[in-house]
Amino acid sequence: MIAALVLFPVPAGTTMEQIKVAYELSAPRFTGMPGLLSKHYLFDGAGQGGAFYVWSTRADAEALYTEEWRQSLTQRYGAPPTLSIYEVPVAIDNAAASRTFS
Repeated sequence: MIAALVLFPVPAGTTMEQIKVAYELSAPRFTGMPGLLSKHYLFDGAGQGGAFYVWSTRADAEALYTEEWRQSLTQRYGAPPTLSIYEVPVAIDNAAASRTFS
């Protein structure tokens, strides 16, 4: 499993509602994307946005993070994104856990 962290600047004064609308417009592009297990959009409320992705394989991740992708985000937000890719040796998914107690 692969995790990727993408960060980029957003215009000063951007509100949570504004970034939410922008993210909701982009979300359909990622629904059903091969190898993408989950995507979590990020916003710190102070000028930085991004996303945390979980991928099946590095090849699946690298299929998205192309020069065209980098240029698109640079045009949209005015500066290039940063990208960090990590191997995930251990994961905990409490949302998927189901427990029955007697």
